[in-house]
Amino acid sequence: QAIFAQVSSWQHRQCDARVPDFGHIPMAGLVGFIAFSEQDARKIEELGFVAPQHFGLRRHVPLRATVEDAIHSALRGKTRQGVLAATEVTEWLVLEVSLSPAQVGTHFLQETILTSPDRKGWRMHGNIKFHEDASIAWHTCSAHPVGLEAWAAQAMGKAYGASRQTGACCRAGCETPEGWTWASPSAAGGYGTKYYCAPCWNEYYLEEGRCQDSIFDEAIEGDSTLRQDVD
Repeated sequence: QAIFAQVSSWQHRQCDARVPDFGHIPMAGLVGFIAFSEQDARKIEELGFVAPQHFGLRRHVPLRATVEDAIHSALRGKTRQGVLAATEVTEWLVLEVSLSPAQVGTHFLQETILTSPDRKGWRMHGNIKFHEDASIAWHTCSAHPVGLEAWAAQAMGKAYGASRQTGACCRAGCETPEGWTWASPSAAGGYGTKYYCAPCWNEYYLEEGRCQDSIFDEAIEGDSTLRQDVD
């Protein structure tokens, strides 16, 4: 079941997730997606471009092949909306980036656009200026709660590279049944040397102020956990 309940157009355009196979990139156009909170989308629209630093000082802009993959990728950033998406319905503004066959061919020859490691999108190196480097459209999407374990798999496992194991949560007083647990790659907050369950990690980020309202808050601080794809 798709995680988003409905897709409506911000600029009265239909959401079209048809994407060419990567092997045909030199001959066809390309459509990729990036999901933002409304606050971040308005800022991006005002700037008129997306840049690698918006995703944690990366050298490339991550484009996902589908709207659903774009929303899943956005969970890897430690924004409040991304954390709430585990248990609440969330609203996303999804940027559709369209490259013409000629633009794709140029990027392909210059090796400035490559398939992402998980093969669910592309990495486009450098900034993407709206209406100059690519055509764009915005779409509003309402996403069902993804669930705590699915959130942790993205936010902890892929964004942080945290190891996981099955077992009991190490947090004192936790009543979550044994299952998947994740360890932080650092010892920050005392969570770094033991394994904790998805509900405890979610609570940790929400209640201890470990998440930001905007990707720009974290990008300014140089937080590398904003990346929306994986190595």
